[in-house]
Amino acid sequence: MGGSFGGGQRCPAMFAHTDSNAKVIQQLREDPDVQRVARLCDHYFRSYIPKLHHLYDNVLNLLHEDNPEFERNFPNCAWAGAHVNFSLAITLRHRDFLNLIFGFCAVFAVGSYNYQLGGHLILWDIGLILEFPPGTVILIPSALLEHSNISIKLGETRSSITLYSAAGLFRWCHNGFMSDKDFRSHASPKLLKKWFAYRREMWREGLDLLKCII
Repeated sequence: MGGSFGGGQRCPAMFAHTDSNAKVIQQLREDPDVQRVARLCDHYFRSYIPKLHHLYDNVLNLLHEDNPEFERNFPNCAWAGAHVNFSLAITLRHRDFLNLIFGFCAVFAVGSYNYQLGGHLILWDIGLILEFPPGTVILIPSALLEHSNISIKLGETRSSITLYSAAGLFRWCHNGFMSDKDFRSHASPKLLKKWFAYRREMWREGLDLLKCII
């Protein structure tokens, strides 16, 4: 739920849903406890990675100014989209390639399970297996690090909320509210040269945005 850009979309937009699903999703978005979780995740994001949080928040503001129909998914939350998984929320080994390469997503876990025996978060690239107790928030660079979860025991339950922003939203704003394809077709050779040079050096900007206050 929320908004995104990519996968054939012509411009950033809120996710489309069937009428029945839209009602359930709207109830989730308006639920005080779900909003409280979103604010908690945003608080950690803003506290630990303030420069990156500012970028995410600013992009949402720009998208809404350009298109008022593009709304914040949750009040006071800098991520554009969210996935909600119920009951047996387990993810297989993967990277979120459509997210910003130096960006972070937030994962909140809840349920009734023995976190010492299951539900762990595995970060494969750096060889870490982390206990993930119910009620815990973890911020991870999900496009950069390959990650997965350990399954839980039969009879246990584990749900999760993942907050994220697609990389396409950042590119759209950086291009002056157009896709990469449209930008390349309209830009002058001189501007296009600068554009490609900026893309090659973007990792440096990413490192600067990841500087923490602790």
